[in-house]
Amino acid sequence: MADTPTQPIPDQDDVLAVNERLQADNTRLTAELRAATDLLDAAQTQLTGAQGQAGRLQTELDQVRGENVALTARVADFNKAVATEVTRLGLRPQAVEHQEPPSTTDLTPTQQVLAAKGVSSIRELSPKLNP
Repeated sequence: MADTPTQPIPDQDDVLAVNERLQADNTRLTAELRAATDLLDAAQTQLTGAQGQAGRLQTELDQVRGENVALTARVADFNKAVATEVTRLGLRPQAVEHQEPPSTTDLTPTQQVLAAKGVSSIRELSPKLNP
């Protein structure tokens, strides 16, 4: 007695159908792989471009920071020169704050201005005249 197989032996049509299905799957997967490879290449190109741009921007940022430091130093030197010149000319480094004159009307216009400036004489308005 011969043993009977538990699984039936596939006929030629079944084998051809399985073969066609596997070929279709292979074709689909190959197309998906090509598409994924194209996307990867495009992403790699974009990455390279972005890295190049980042390098250029970093260089530009470093240059601008250097210029900022130089300009800050020049402004500080300028401010020192202005302060020296203001002192040399005997001017006040800051303006005197203007105050409203008193409401009394028996003051002369000169006295009203002096009161508004918070001084008692014209001599106090000009530090150059003061020894």
